[in-house]
Amino acid sequence: MSLTREAFFRWMVTHRRSVAAIGALVIGGAGSRATLVPIDYAIEQFFPPSGVERDTFDEYKEHFAKEDGQFVLFWEAEDGPSIRLCQDLGRAARLFEEVGLEDVQWFGDVEVTETGALDGGASLAVYRLCDEAAVSDSTVRDRVERHRADVLLTGFLWNAEQTVFALHGYLPPDLKTDQKRREVEEALTESLASLGIDGAAATLAGVPVYRSRIPKMLQLDQTLFLGGGFLVFFGILFYFFRHIGHVSLCLVSVLPAYLCTLALMGAAGRSITVLTSFIPIIVLVVGVSDAIHLLARYRHSRNVFSDNEGAIVDTFSRLSMACLYTSATTAIGFLSLVGTRITIVMEFGIFTAVAIMLTYVFSMTLLPALLGFSSRRASDERGLTPGWILKIVDAAVGVPRQRARAAVLLFALVSLGCVTIGSTLRVNTFLLDDMGPNSPVMRDLARIEASGFGLFQVNIFLRGTEGDVLHDPAMLRWMASFEDFARGEAVVVNATGLADVLAELRRAWVDDEPGALPESPEEAAELLLLAQISGNDGVEDVYLQDEGVAQVILTVRDEGSVSMLPFIVRLEQYLADYPPPFGTAAVTGTVQLAQTFSEQLVRSFGPSLMLAILLVFGVMTHMFRSVRLGALAVVPNLFPLLVIMGAMKLAGVDLKPSTILVFSIAFGLAVDDTMHFLSRLRESLAAGIDMGTAVEDALRDTGPPILMTSLAVSGGFLLLAASQFQILVLVGVMTAVSTVAAVAADMFALPSLIAVLSRPTSGRDA
Repeated sequence: MSLTREAFFRWMVTHRRSVAAIGALVIGGAGSRATLVPIDYAIEQFFPPSGVERDTFDEYKEHFAKEDGQFVLFWEAEDGPSIRLCQDLGRAARLFEEVGLEDVQWFGDVEVTETGALDGGASLAVYRLCDEAAVSDSTVRDRVERHRADVLLTGFLWNAEQTVFALHGYLPPDLKTDQKRREVEEALTESLASLGIDGAAATLAGVPVYRSRIPKMLQLDQTLFLGGGFLVFFGILFYFFRHIGHVSLCLVSVLPAYLCTLALMGAAGRSITVLTSFIPIIVLVVGVSDAIHLLARYRHSRNVFSDNEGAIVDTFSRLSMACLYTSATTAIGFLSLVGTRITIVMEFGIFTAVAIMLTYVFSMTLLPALLGFSSRRASDERGLTPGWILKIVDAAVGVPRQRARAAVLLFALVSLGCVTIGSTLRVNTFLLDDMGPNSPVMRDLARIEASGFGLFQVNIFLRGTEGDVLHDPAMLRWMASFEDFARGEAVVVNATGLADVLAELRRAWVDDEPGALPESPEEAAELLLLAQISGNDGVEDVYLQDEGVAQVILTVRDEGSVSMLPFIVRLEQYLADYPPPFGTAAVTGTVQLAQTFSEQLVRSFGPSLMLAILLVFGVMTHMFRSVRLGALAVVPNLFPLLVIMGAMKLAGVDLKPSTILVFSIAFGLAVDDTMHFLSRLRESLAAGIDMGTAVEDALRDTGPPILMTSLAVSGGFLLLAASQFQILVLVGVMTAVSTVAAVAADMFALPSLIAVLSRPTSGRDA
């Protein structure tokens, strides 16, 4: 035991009032800063910070960013278009405008032109689909029916059956902030609810809607995780230690780490994301795990030392290095996520690692100071050795003595089975992948897609060349051919581009021939000029003539990466086989970048995890000054990872960026108890005790705290099962599963493996 460590902890206890006062100031200051950290749910956080595809996406968004500010109201009308529908959507459109949305579009505002015969000549009629002349439902229905096949309208303003109609509005650039998005969404939701329409189902959707509503859901989860987590851990700790003061002091010592982490996030200008939202549970789990080992040793030391200060100093001097190494290895596991190069995952790894190390710092400073206020009254020790814990420990002690080889073989077979099952895991990610299928957001999305609409886009970004214009007939024919190809894909709801816009303009103003494209650049330029004069804003959605860029919009369903990635590959192959006549064409957009890099993240996670394992092996080898013990510490902790693979496959859970994080969490947490066991084993061996007795002593000494911490970890992470986010539910359940596997590995597999390796070759199981 280091005299320096003894002096440090003795100083902490002696100056406990000053340390406690500083802790209170830290909690107050960090807490005030923590409340200011914003919550953000943007899919762009999963994008890589650089690269060719990111550069293309950023350039595309500089020209076509309208999608990011799109609010859409989907209105079900089973009886089809009618005067009443025109009135209802008209009122909703006015609400869109009142809250500040612009470029509001719905079928009643669509101006159509039709040619006819009048006195032996041609006549041109221009009218709105809903206007005062539409005196009957049949008139409205007939007008809309005549445009059922219009690719610019079907899939945008109504579905193919004309039973669901869409109202679109867009945030102006000055309102594209988190605060403004939330204000507009809340005002719009409240205003739409006041319409009181009977017999109609309206669904408000769009990227700004999700970026407003999902953070509110995250805030509710934050309250649940922090408040509920403290209650769960208080109950578990009190069950074992039966001392309100000791339990309360442990939990208080953990709180500053979480608050300081949030304050650091705010100082760094970072937001709370769906990943960083469960840092509270991780902090509580790590803090409580260390606290259980510390309290168990402290309660033992109180029976040995005559004074409270001596018990505290002995406890923390003995366990401080073991706790440091467990915290460091857990932090390393999370830091390995930096290798993913995905911003949101990197931030999660960094801030979780920081939170874990801060938890250690406060456990080693604030907790001993707070325990210094504890009285010397007798404690109820019955909770430290309940019957079920003693039975498990006795079983664990007996296995390496009597069934060591059988236990090792059993774990090897289970591991092999999990690898066999887990190797068939499927990689499948969705754009809205973090929420459960029964959440309001997912139910709305399912209803929208079932009605024939899509909320997401794959975009073909076109750049012209000097001397050529993108409205050249050759380019228009290429666009039309590409759209025909894309419409044949199952995931595509609709495809629109400049060719469709000019074909409709030509039909309206030239010869009423559906689908006919301009025959010359001059004719196309005249049609574009007519559109500009008449105030047709639809052209700018797909073509910016002065910038020489255009896009083809493919509206798609969120059918997962198993469908989307092959579709994107086919698009890219088409562009390679049939390039545009001039300029360049690239597949881009939120869907393309999110799906592509989510796939790369999953595929590259293995090397990141292997790096974490190697780093942890290095840390443990340094701690024990033994390569053999370092390897022994790593091997059994691979078992929980294999069990997770098998459990995920059996539960029908796919690999995706959210679920693979479970492996980092599980590995980081599993190593902790292994290190406490091996640390105690090394102490016994250093005292000259034989291996068999040393293993038994280590199990009896660390077994109860291991079981206690495992119960605490499982209870804490199972709290995530109450989340509204599927990612958090999966993390909670799978981490609980891995915790059970880790207990089995630490208390049965590892001692048995040590027994097998330490026996003479001629030895055999009893």
